[in-house]
Amino acid sequence: MKLQEVDSSTSYHSGYGAGSGEVIREEYKCPCGNGKVIYEKDDIPGFKETNIYSTCKECDEKFEFGRGTAKEKK
Repeated sequence: MKLQEVDSSTSYHSGYGAGSGEVIREEYKCPCGNGKVIYEKDDIPGFKETNIYSTCKECDEKFEFGRGTAKEKK
């Protein structure tokens, strides 16, 4: 299912010697509406990392999250 985005930001980062990049952060409503799903991506040369997590324990137990999406765990 597609999640509703409630906030997003992109921050410039000068990098660590291999060039500059950005840090992306997006917040979505969790499926039950009581928490948030946070997507964070460090898009900096040599340090590309993505983190997706939920602030809602109930939804975290029921769903697997992607960027702006949730699907039921099997």
